[in-house]
Amino acid sequence: MAGYVKANKFVVAEGEEGELYIFIEAQKDVPDSPRIVYDGRDHAVFIRSPEEKIVLDYIHPEVRDKLRKAAGVIMVETILENIKDSYVAEMQIVDNIPVDWKKIGLKSWEDAMLK
Repeated sequence: MAGYVKANKFVVAEGEEGELYIFIEAQKDVPDSPRIVYDGRDHAVFIRSPEEKIVLDYIHPEVRDKLRKAAGVIMVETILENIKDSYVAEMQIVDNIPVDWKKIGLKSWEDAMLK
């Protein structure tokens, strides 16, 4: 599964008008055609650029439907408590993300919460 890294941590938040924000740690390079590939299940893949694929693991069940229905989300990259950059990432909804999550060390959200 070369080319995929897990987000150390991320937060999904909803704005007053229903817009979705995903806060992640700031990355080094500038994003290039960012998009999120999501199948409505436990994990999503944030394709920040063709070379940079970040796994957003364990999407909370209460957020999944909102994320699946969104046309895009506002990505907010932070350094500690400061915002470094923000931009819109298009949502790409698929039937199934073609990644073997076990090879990356991931299980289902429910299994992870049992730890």
